[in-house]
Amino acid sequence: MACHLDCTPICMPTLFVSAGKAVGYGVKAEPVDAVERSKTLGLLGELNVVALDDAPATWEAIGSIVRRGRPIRLEGVRTLDDALAQLDRGVSKIVLPAKTWDSEEAISIIGRYKDRFVAIFEADEDTKKVDEEVKIITTVGKYASEFLMTVKDLASVSDGKSAISSKLKAIAKAAADANVLVGVSGGINTVDQIKAIEKIGLRPTIGDALANGKLEMADLIVPFIRSDRPDKLFTTVVVDEQHVALGLVYSNAASVREAMRKRAGIYHSRRRGLWHKGLSSGATQDLFEVTLDCDRDALRFVVRQNGVGFCHLNRYTCWDSDRGVGHLFRTLLDRKQNPVQGSYTNKLLNKTEMLNAKMLEEATEIIEAKDKNHVAAEAADVLYFASVICTRAGASWKDVENYLDRRSRRVRRRKGDAKPYALELLRKTTAGATPAGAAAAAPAEKDDAAAAAAGKK
Repeated sequence: MACHLDCTPICMPTLFVSAGKAVGYGVKAEPVDAVERSKTLGLLGELNVVALDDAPATWEAIGSIVRRGRPIRLEGVRTLDDALAQLDRGVSKIVLPAKTWDSEEAISIIGRYKDRFVAIFEADEDTKKVDEEVKIITTVGKYASEFLMTVKDLASVSDGKSAISSKLKAIAKAAADANVLVGVSGGINTVDQIKAIEKIGLRPTIGDALANGKLEMADLIVPFIRSDRPDKLFTTVVVDEQHVALGLVYSNAASVREAMRKRAGIYHSRRRGLWHKGLSSGATQDLFEVTLDCDRDALRFVVRQNGVGFCHLNRYTCWDSDRGVGHLFRTLLDRKQNPVQGSYTNKLLNKTEMLNAKMLEEATEIIEAKDKNHVAAEAADVLYFASVICTRAGASWKDVENYLDRRSRRVRRRKGDAKPYALELLRKTTAGATPAGAAAAAPAEKDDAAAAAAGKK
């Protein structure tokens, strides 16, 4: 059963990119590496990225951010064809001016991808008028599932009774009626402004205040965490990159702020206070994401676990032994870094021709497999040998998942026909009988592979 509430992040951070660097837009800010900056601004999950120019370095930086697996909304594409191309490259959503949908040609091209487009428009400066904004939301809302509205003056929104507050409330009602999400940007510099806009039912989008230091990332989540505990601590579930639960800990406002500043697993220990996980044991954690659950009373930290594991008993998790594809990749990486005498995995890592031949052999055998169990067994072998190839090249399972996720976001599909050489190879493989003795030898080799995957070889 799906969650009964919307778990959309409360705020949307914005990264401005120019000449390949992260910069300020309406304020002066020292240019910094855009990809590195995205690691901090992306801690809440989704990230709004604005390309301020067409410099090759800008698009190279944005491509690097997408390849890291971060879901981004992209503003700054110049044509509809460019928009579709960026979606095909793995961008989650494209931000286009609302007037784009005035064109029937545009609607015919992108209208079918409603969930992948955000319409941006500027609010009328007259705080007593909402007709134009409501019209945009109700008409364009047929073809876009989300809006971003820029407002020139939000200084008085905090009191909840100002003219701009009344205007935003009317817009929020129109958005609710149209079942669309509306974000608000423009001069949001304080936590009180964020709270006021969120309370109205709109989504604060923060840009320059993060660039110039008026706000930090923790300000976009800490004020909204609820706790009914007497000590006011926040229950925190820690998961790895595959979302395998590693353990349950507690956080407070100070620990969350420190964790997000350092992008590390930092929590609150009821015995020791501020607790930087793994500083003494080496089992540190790289922090990738911090999110609230639907009731806003529990946190989830997505981390990369270093060292032996999360548990104080030197296990990967606090519940049971490591398993699955994640365990396989960790075992293979350990073999690569700490070779074991007689290890089948180390033998494969050192003999490229043998590894490539085994990969080809197992690919052939899964094609020939018929029943459920046989197919599953051959798939395990294919996955094992493919994983060894990945490990040899330095590719992690997370890297593989990132490619799968990006490809799932394509809106235009290639024909996907097999290449001629592959068809010819298949015909030769299936036309001839399996070489004598191969069937008998296969189980022993598979046992070796399974043992290696289990860390026994």
